[in-house]
Amino acid sequence: MYYTKSLTIILLLLATGCSTSPSNLNSKESINISNAEISLYREAITALGNNHLDKAKTGFLKMSEAKPGLAGPWANLALIYIKQQQYKKADNAVKRALENNPEMPQALNLAGVIAEQEGRIADARELYEKALTNKPDYAIAHYNLALLFDVYLQNISKALLHYQQYMIFSGGNDKNTALWIKELTFNLENSDS
Repeated sequence: MYYTKSLTIILLLLATGCSTSPSNLNSKESINISNAEISLYREAITALGNNHLDKAKTGFLKMSEAKPGLAGPWANLALIYIKQQQYKKADNAVKRALENNPEMPQALNLAGVIAEQEGRIADARELYEKALTNKPDYAIAHYNLALLFDVYLQNISKALLHYQQYMIFSGGNDKNTALWIKELTFNLENSDS
């Protein structure tokens, strides 16, 4: 039950944080993008943000066909496939994103989600940590790493650190996580007594 709830939270966070803006489509090389393609990409991001997954998928597929060297459309396709629980397709899309930009934090984070879903906890940890190496203020990767330390690795002090980082970088409006931090802090302080 807790794992299912955790995965749902991860996916909700991904929906708000993975989308790549048109000005930062993440490629390892310079690619010319037309105004029409930027418009298509913005529409797909808007559809994704509104949870219109089929419309978003159509837009990102068109972008990935038109500009296969861009990482952003592939990462967003991976997110859609994860939300649809199509993990094989998600894995293929995230691999394409990482081929185009091996340092893309969003794609590394998504690869971590897939690894975690497959039970490859050590791989998930490595991927989340690499995402944070590339983008230390990436709130979602902090949250995913916190959950990993909390649920699977049972390292409460490291989980607490990443929950706190998540709260700092996400604006601190997540009341459930704030309560969980208080509970973990209390438990950690009382376990040392």
